Amino acid sequence: MKEGNIPSEIKAFFEFFPGQTLLVKGKPGTGKTIFAFEVLKEVCEERNGLYFSTRATPDKLYELVPWIKNIVPEKNIVNATPKKIMQVFGSEFELAKRPFDFGSALTFFKMLYEDAEEMDNPMVVIDSWDAVLNYINIKDQAAALTQSLCELCHEVGTHLILVSETPDQTLLDYVVDGVVTLSDVEIRGEAVGGQVYSEQLSSRTARQIELNKLRGVKREQKSYVFTLENGRFQCFPPYSRQTIPKLKPIPDVDEDHRSSGIKDLDNIIGGLKRGGLNLFEVEHGVGLRYIPFLDQIAMNLSSNNIGVVRVRSAGASSSKDGELNKVNGIYQFKPKTWITWRLEKLFPTSKEYMDFFEVIKKESSEILELSLMESRKEYAEFLEQLGEKHSSIAEFIGLDTFETLYGEENTLKLLDEAISRAIENKEVLIAVVKRGMKTIEMVTKLASTHFVFKDVVGSMFIYGVQPRTVLFNISSDEQGIHLSPVI
Repeated sequence: MKEGNIPSEIKAFFEFFPGQTLLVKGKPGTGKTIFAFEVLKEVCEERNGLYFSTRATPDKLYELVPWIKNIVPEKNIVNATPKKIMQVFGSEFELAKRPFDFGSALTFFKMLYEDAEEMDNPMVVIDSWDAVLNYINIKDQAAALTQSLCELCHEVGTHLILVSETPDQTLLDYVVDGVVTLSDVEIRGEAVGGQVYSEQLSSRTARQIELNKLRGVKREQKSYVFTLENGRFQCFPPYSRQTIPKLKPIPDVDEDHRSSGIKDLDNIIGGLKRGGLNLFEVEHGVGLRYIPFLDQIAMNLSSNNIGVVRVRSAGASSSKDGELNKVNGIYQFKPKTWITWRLEKLFPTSKEYMDFFEVIKKESSEILELSLMESRKEYAEFLEQLGEKHSSIAEFIGLDTFETLYGEENTLKLLDEAISRAIENKEVLIAVVKRGMKTIEMVTKLASTHFVFKDVVGSMFIYGVQPRTVLFNISSDEQGIHLSPVI
């Protein structure tokens, strides 16, 4: 898990040099104010934040964002009404004649400090800068006043955050030291084979912060997805595959549902359905990062004395699978009669192997038919043997492997057999499909539950198609997998 809620680049930006100025842009409702408060919490000292508000009284602010009280005490909230601003700047006519220089900025800052307690090194937030410029009717000279403020901040070493509801690029972007833009974005399913994938028509909404400019700081990535869950700003860093620790088993949710071992997932769907297909779809860009998610499910089932059989997806084998093999009750099935797996190790690259395999499919289909028949027989015998050790068996099947080896029709037949076993034994069946498979549309129609793994700017997410859910970010720590909703 990361240490803070804001992007590490933002924290580095304010640590780079005293008196940094950051312009926070975005349409109304995109989370700009919450983000500014989160920056205050992580960057400035306690009770050292100064909030200049044109739209919220202290009481209203604390009601909406109660956790900010220790960072911005009531005396440090300046309720900036148009009347008060005009008392400082004078009439519009006088203001228009006044040159915008260092002195003008100093006058403005004196007004900010007028109602605030003494602070050694405050961090100032002006929310919103657009409203201030409208009140004093100087939008045409906004860049000049902003430039004066930036120079003063550099001189006295006071950080400044300007909140703006103008998402488009303006002259202000060139004046300040840093610019970030917050926005709502639509996350859609992928299209396959030139045809619109049905899920693409029903998008999910995500929140995104774009790091447009951070003077003096290297951007590890240009944007991050974030959430405002519980009134807090939390961005999601890139997710890397991790080994899942052995956790305390979670018992069945009820008679019809096994626990997934992932508490957040159980809360969303009420557990994994027994006697039905629980489908997990992997989109392009996810790679193998979804595997620990399924590992935790398998480990929880085995910890509850349920045998788990896994037929891997293509490419899912790695050194980490060896660790999972040591868990009692989890069995990796790799049929001896599956000739293609025996031949795979003879080829230096996966491309050469697949080229060879395509030739086999076209010119020697009878070999594959024989392999399929023998493999099905071997798998049935394997399940029967495990039935002597375990009262119940859960199956994890990588359907992309079947489609590659035996084609679409046989894949659907094999899945139908697995579903029939799950219904007969009232047990969990988990299948993995990957975008680009020809059988994917048909398989999704057979699923009791259907979730999609998706990569967004390096972070990994999951969302439900059946049942329909919002996007959830996937993270992990010593307590296992966690799901955070994008709100």
